[in-house]
Order: sequence, then C-alpha cells, then structure tokens
Amino acid sequence: MGAVLTGEEFSVGDALGGPRGILESVLPTALFVVLFVVTRSIPIAGGAAVAVVLVALVVRLVQRQNPSQVLGGLIGVAVGAIWALRSGQGTDFYVPGLITNAVAAAVLVVSILARYPLVGVVVGLLDPRVAAWRGKPLARRAYTQATWLFVGLYVLKLAVQLPLYLSGQVAALGVAKLVMGLPLFALVVWLVWMLHRSVRARLEAEAESAPDTTL
Repeated sequence: MGAVLTGEEFSVGDALGGPRGILESVLPTALFVVLFVVTRSIPIAGGAAVAVVLVALVVRLVQRQNPSQVLGGLIGVAVGAIWALRSGQGTDFYVPGLITNAVAAAVLVVSILARYPLVGVVVGLLDPRVAAWRGKPLARRAYTQATWLFVGLYVLKLAVQLPLYLSGQVAALGVAKLVMGLPLFALVVWLVWMLHRSVRARLEAEAESAPDTTL
C-alpha cells in the first residue's frame, strides 16, 4: 500500500504484491479446489494447500524477504484445512476467509462511526504529505468514502460466498473466492488511490496558495 499510495502512477503489480504475491495468494485456494474436485479428499487437498504456502514461506525466509504476507496466508490456510478435516466438510476450508471478511467489515464500519476512518489512519501513516488529513473536511470525506469502498468489498464477498458455503458448494465457493479476491481488491485499491491523489493535489494547492508568513 505504501508503494501504491506514494507513487505518481498507479501500479497493479505493486497493489497485488507483484507476480510472486499474486502466485502466493492464488495458488493455495486454486490447488485446494482442483485437488478436492479430482480426489474428493480433504486431507490431500488441504495438505497440498498448506504445503505450497510452507514452501513459499521457506523461500522468503531463505531469501531474507519479509515473510509477513505468507505467514498470514499460512495461518489462514492451516486453520481452514484443520477445520475442514475435523468437520469432514470441504467448505469449512473457507471459514477463516469468511470470518476475516466479516471482522474486517465490522472494524471498518466502527472506524467510520468513530470518525477515524481506517483508510485515512493508514494513509496518514504511510504518506506524510497527508498526515494532517483529519483537519481537512475534504480529506475526511475522501478517506471516509475510501473506507466505505473496502466495507463494500468485504460485504459483497460475504453476500456471494456465504450462501455458497451454507449450500455446501465447495468448488463454486473456491472459484468465487478467487474471482472476488485479487481483481476486486485491485479495483478498490485503484479507487482509493484516485481519492488519495485528489486529496494530495488539493492539499498541495492549498499549501502553495497560502500566504508566506516567514517575512
């Protein structure tokens, strides 16, 4: 997010973590769906999904790169695999993602109601040029809108994926998770970048037009 928001041009690659980030995000779910459809075996599908995330984590550690993204994915995949193994239901592999979406949407709504929209808080930390955004009504509105965009993303995911989960549609749920994952995330990040760019331009224009009080 820092590289995306501070850049003069929007980069889909930066928003999604580059080719490696895309692969690390998509492969575990895709592998689980394919292997479950082919074998109907939760241990095989879940084990393969966990294994591929473990390999990605080890590679990052060997290359001394930040493993936080992969580590978070490993926890989600491992918990989902264990959940599915215990229940015997392939759809339970996706429960951590459903819970994450619900919690994220709730936290974002609370931040808006508290007048500290979370996107604004994060952007203010990442880009010092808009650190004083809360004192600017235009900036507050923009970052509130940006936070609502993420709320809409998570609510939309739940609206589509929760019925599939409740009806036991393992393959359809996996496809929905993939289709509504990186593509929609990239779209929302682009819209947030556009809002942020407009705020930054307005603040820079105000700074340039302010009278010089140093004389």
